[in-house]
Amino acid sequence: MHLKRGHWVLLSLTGLVIVLLILAPNTPLTSSLDDRKSDMGNPPTVENDIDSALAMIQSEAPMQGILFLRSIAEEHPENFRAQYHLGRFSVQTGQWEKVIDRFTAVQSIDPNFVESYFWIGSAHFNLGQKELAKASLKRFVESEKDNIQLITEAETMLNQIK
Repeated sequence: MHLKRGHWVLLSLTGLVIVLLILAPNTPLTSSLDDRKSDMGNPPTVENDIDSALAMIQSEAPMQGILFLRSIAEEHPENFRAQYHLGRFSVQTGQWEKVIDRFTAVQSIDPNFVESYFWIGSAHFNLGQKELAKASLKRFVESEKDNIQLITEAETMLNQIK
């Protein structure tokens, strides 16, 4: 069986592609954390990483941003912003147990951040845990003086509990 010239060209090109694929450098499809840090032009800090994760969440890669933010929170559990934003994303997705976990962490980091009582109370309310919701929401309403929108929402939930 004789191959025509066109077939030899295709076989040669196929062989060349295979050799090039074998010899090509093996790089991951996604950049590593160190690459992302160095590409930003800023010194690598936790706050820069959080900003990067939040930007990813607002872009076409929200899950990648959430995972990045979660890894920051695991590495730095004392970081207020990481815990706060993960808590807010948990609210948006209705993951009420996670809301409680995240905002309990926020409270332990900053006991004076009274908004955390609202989110914990709201989570308990959505889970049907009326007494726990009532305690957190009352504490929020008694302590918060500036955030009228959240105070109104807390009072609405408290009225529904009674």
